[in-house]
Amino acid sequence: MLRLGVLLAAAEAKAEAEGTPVEVVVYDSPCGGEKGIAVARQVSQDSSLSAVIGYLCAESVREALPVYRDAGLPLITPAVSAEEVPEKLRSNLFSLIFGGGDQAAFLAAYARKALGLSRVAVVADQSDYANLFLEPFLQEAGKQNLEVVARVSTQPEAGAAGLAIQQLRAASPEVLFLATSPESARLLLLERRRQQLGGLFLGPDLLGDRDFYEMTGPAADGLLVSQPLLFGGSSPAVARFAERFTAAYKRQPDWIAAGGYDALRLVRAVVTREANRRAGVLQGLEAISGRGSAFAGLGGPIFFGKGGLCRRPLYAARFEQGVLKPADPPTVEFFGVFYQPSS
Repeated sequence: MLRLGVLLAAAEAKAEAEGTPVEVVVYDSPCGGEKGIAVARQVSQDSSLSAVIGYLCAESVREALPVYRDAGLPLITPAVSAEEVPEKLRSNLFSLIFGGGDQAAFLAAYARKALGLSRVAVVADQSDYANLFLEPFLQEAGKQNLEVVARVSTQPEAGAAGLAIQQLRAASPEVLFLATSPESARLLLLERRRQQLGGLFLGPDLLGDRDFYEMTGPAADGLLVSQPLLFGGSSPAVARFAERFTAAYKRQPDWIAAGGYDALRLVRAVVTREANRRAGVLQGLEAISGRGSAFAGLGGPIFFGKGGLCRRPLYAARFEQGVLKPADPPTVEFFGVFYQPSS
């Protein structure tokens, strides 16, 4: 999907009379390993290339970045957060996706500002996901005056999920945040349905994909998750992109396709302003560092913090009968980045 988004943006750029033409060269790289590093070396040795767009897993990004850094090539990744990469490797990294901490904090702000809730419980397992999500959610909950009425531990086992739901029932929270792996979240939602526990469940974007719903079934209905943009919402720009993408590829786009589309448009905008050189493109990307210089992505303005950290709007969506639909309201002011969809 990432590749298709990039190619659609390149085709549209080619059809435009104005702006710098951009040629896309496609390489296939595995998720990690020596073959991936070899592909990065091959890319870096092509002097005609000014930037790299790609990668779907953090391992590949971590391994390829030193190669691209030594070659002076900026890497724009629509699907891997800079949060997942050691800071010492991020000098030439520009991520278009928020980190786990950002989305956890956003959901705490959303629960308070958008939904007016005041009593929250947090469920965490021992996974890496809990390490990403738990503390940022708790910190933002404190800022928002959300009372944390319970902190419950669980494991990806049915018995542990059942015990966790019993503990949550005793605390009577209005909203529950899942700082867990997808498997732990699935078991909690199934057990919640069996025990008929009320309250709203919140989760990160990885619980918002179709695979998770197919594993969980109707027990996932009502789950509210963070998203980088909303399909089916009020944004004409997103609707037009989805229409063009579907017409070109006979399939619906997802947020990764939209990220690839934005990445190519971003590179073209920088190349148009800067010389078509690696150093110029790198400097142009580094200059996109605040609201005043933000790039207009499909989901709203995008700019970069220290080490390529993405600053962009976040949105909320909810499963309804297996379909992820925009929540009401779709977003709240957060991190100083608030975007109302327009043309």
